[in-house]
Amino acid sequence: MKKTIVIAGAAGEGINTAAQFVERMVKEKGLYFLSYKNYMSRVRGGYNFTTLTVSDIPVHSICEEADFFLALNDEATQSARAHMAPNGMIATTEARTGEGIVSLKSEALAAIKNKNSGTMAGVGAIAAYLGFDKENLSHLEQAKWSEAINQQNAEAAALGYDLFKAVEHPAWQLKTPEKPQIMLNGNTAVALGAIAAGAGFYCAYPMAPSTGIMAYLMKKQKETHMLVEQAEDEIAAMMAAIGAASNGVRAMTGTSGGGFSLMVEALGFAAVSEVPLVACNVQRPGPATGLPTRTEQADLLFTLFASQGEFARIVLAPTSVSDAFYTTFRAFNLAEKYQVPVLILTDQYLADSTVTTDRFNTEALKIERYVQAAPIDDYKRYDFESYIGNRKYPGIDSQSVIMTDSHVHDVYGHVSEAKDVTIALKKKMMHKMTMILSDLNQPELVGVSDYTHLLIAWGSTAGVVREAVQLLNDNGQKTAALCFSDIYPMAENVLDDYMKPGITLVNVEGNATNQFGKLLRMETGVKYTHSINRYDGRPFTAKGIMQSMEVIINE
Repeated sequence: MKKTIVIAGAAGEGINTAAQFVERMVKEKGLYFLSYKNYMSRVRGGYNFTTLTVSDIPVHSICEEADFFLALNDEATQSARAHMAPNGMIATTEARTGEGIVSLKSEALAAIKNKNSGTMAGVGAIAAYLGFDKENLSHLEQAKWSEAINQQNAEAAALGYDLFKAVEHPAWQLKTPEKPQIMLNGNTAVALGAIAAGAGFYCAYPMAPSTGIMAYLMKKQKETHMLVEQAEDEIAAMMAAIGAASNGVRAMTGTSGGGFSLMVEALGFAAVSEVPLVACNVQRPGPATGLPTRTEQADLLFTLFASQGEFARIVLAPTSVSDAFYTTFRAFNLAEKYQVPVLILTDQYLADSTVTTDRFNTEALKIERYVQAAPIDDYKRYDFESYIGNRKYPGIDSQSVIMTDSHVHDVYGHVSEAKDVTIALKKKMMHKMTMILSDLNQPELVGVSDYTHLLIAWGSTAGVVREAVQLLNDNGQKTAALCFSDIYPMAENVLDDYMKPGITLVNVEGNATNQFGKLLRMETGVKYTHSINRYDGRPFTAKGIMQSMEVIINE
């Protein structure tokens, strides 16, 4: 069973606080959820809403149609009808009446004299609608609020609860999760992956929707002994991370598309100087400022070919919030093993989606440093025959002088324009690309084995496609999906085991030009026959993909 809750209003009216309280109650009940923030680029005002899909099984996609709509102002109340599922209910903080509308406004609520009382009454109403116990409302408090405010909020929530306590609520099939559950969003998962990997330095310039990574790491500096620095711009941020990494510290930077555009020259510097660097690009729609708080998957080809010249790089795209943790951890090991830049591609949908997921299995994680500590006579930092490791900390001994330069260089780091040196360096970079393939994960096949239609998805879209495939197969279709998390380099035979005679190949991605489809064709020679695209700044939904697939299948 699934139920979708929408909390809508203006920035500053407590949408995020209300959503966090509901998320907490859902988790405590042992249910699953996926909560996505749809917000405008402004501090106050505008029309914003959080969509929270609750289920008794894991959720991979939000639903756009609300079973319960909490409207925190008049605009939200007027907009609610367009978002409603059949028989959906609307709770409004306005004095409104009508079919399916319940007003939270009352003399008792007004007597509380708290500007957040309407929002908190809405939280209580949601708790009642979902069938939660009234006792759950006693936990709706925050340490930053005074005891008096917490008490007022509890009273307001109780009033909202009483208005909806008689409503027929879902019959949840509650199960005790097999593993302990945690609640977090994609940006936090990336930050935790960096912490688990032993990162010692993170440098960035704030840019939505990537700022959450830096904000979380800043809060954890003392606990993790990590230095987190806000640079004056993205160029300085990446150069600072390169400087830290060249001195043996595990370093990372993060940004979004516009900021990554500024980092391009420094990316090439990291490559030619063989500095293990990790960078996360949290994609948002462009060009230029574009839609700074919306989502898109349109930076892929730019990321693959950013910076001049040819060099080895790795591009990873987590397929879920939990995968963002493990992928970030892997990124540091891969960067250090091959001494190349590793670029993590997430997006606003993944970054701002909060989910319940299994607690991370950190016992299975192993930090691999590939750093030499012993003195070496005639140390060749850039040995053209050494593809893995061979790195030393600068200044660790008198025999190991380490030179770092942005030019073509010989094995010691001296600038050189000799043909044989140039060729040897390029061959080393290209050979690394071949070696890296053995360390990358294969795409995951989900769905039936006797499929007639195969969907291709990458990054955050994979979870939504997974759910769409389940819906299609439940309706009697023979469908599967191939979900990619490790994007580049790509083996030319990656699709060989899946391309059966007569199947229809459908490319699904959040951009207008099928960038991943073009990459597949370039690297494998395989071309998709149909595509499903979304590029309005909003995420895919399983229902939307299913409807598009039904059109393709009926053709």
